[in-house]
Amino acid sequence: MGVGTYRGDSPETLRRVKRFTLVVTGALIIGCNALLLAGLWVSAVDLETALSKPELYDPANGHCVRVMWSKIVGADGLVKVCTEWLDFSDISGETHVLPEGKTLAMGPDGNLYFSGQSADNYRLIALMIFAIVVMVSGMWMKRVMIAKYQEHVQSLEHHSV
Repeated sequence: MGVGTYRGDSPETLRRVKRFTLVVTGALIIGCNALLLAGLWVSAVDLETALSKPELYDPANGHCVRVMWSKIVGADGLVKVCTEWLDFSDISGETHVLPEGKTLAMGPDGNLYFSGQSADNYRLIALMIFAIVVMVSGMWMKRVMIAKYQEHVQSLEHHSV
């Protein structure tokens, strides 16, 4: 909400309300960002791993270095899985490994994929909802605080005349 201009507003009143608006905006930006960072810390969501797609060995684009027998969801018995490989498109030459703690599953097409980690997804969704609530609440608080201050300054101006 911007600074409203009314017929009876003096330049001093407008200046005071504009300065208050800038102070409230700056304070809410800092406060809401601190609250968002605290929410990120409390949720314990690792955004780097949550938003990145875990990689699997691609025979067309790499060379397998280590193979292990693993139990795969959707497959009978043990399946031979490449757990460490060189990726030809990675110029660093580092070996890539399967991430620990991720469950491999076999799809209907016979290809391997990582089965979803729903707990991580729910925490990420909760964090996004929290961020939206913090932003909307901050905008609402700004409007209310500026409107109340503007009414206060105008009432002081009318009482002093």
